[in-house]
Amino acid sequence: MMRKIILILPGLLFFISCSAVKERLAIRQCKFFFVSVKPYNFTYHNFSLDFTLKGENPNRVDAVLDRFTYTFFINETAIFSGKTGEGLRIPANKSKNFKTTLVLEYNKLGDALIEAIRLKKADYKIKARVYIKTILGDIGYPVEIKNPQ
Repeated sequence: MMRKIILILPGLLFFISCSAVKERLAIRQCKFFFVSVKPYNFTYHNFSLDFTLKGENPNRVDAVLDRFTYTFFINETAIFSGKTGEGLRIPANKSKNFKTTLVLEYNKLGDALIEAIRLKKADYKIKARVYIKTILGDIGYPVEIKNPQ
């Protein structure tokens, strides 16, 4: 009996680790989109900004997003950077929204705000890296999310 357990255990561990690797590699085929950007709580010095992103998973296995680091741009000017999405699971053949809330100070917006007023538009995008954890360390993939036109 003990011999059967010893023979079955490595196979079971291999199967479990392969499933975890598949879930993490599935994130490479996922697409990310803006859902909404909502400014609120305006003060004399700052305002809050919620932006919601959607991850679409076209794979037959769930996708795991271990980390999502990003830089937010308005009219090609970098405004802020951050990270979100730790441990986010996107179900197979489905999509999932995730949200980040930031407090932005007006003095950090400077040139981008003046440019947006001058052009009477504010195109925004996120340049990001999606990370997956592996035994060998974190692996990152570039992602760019543009505002819907």
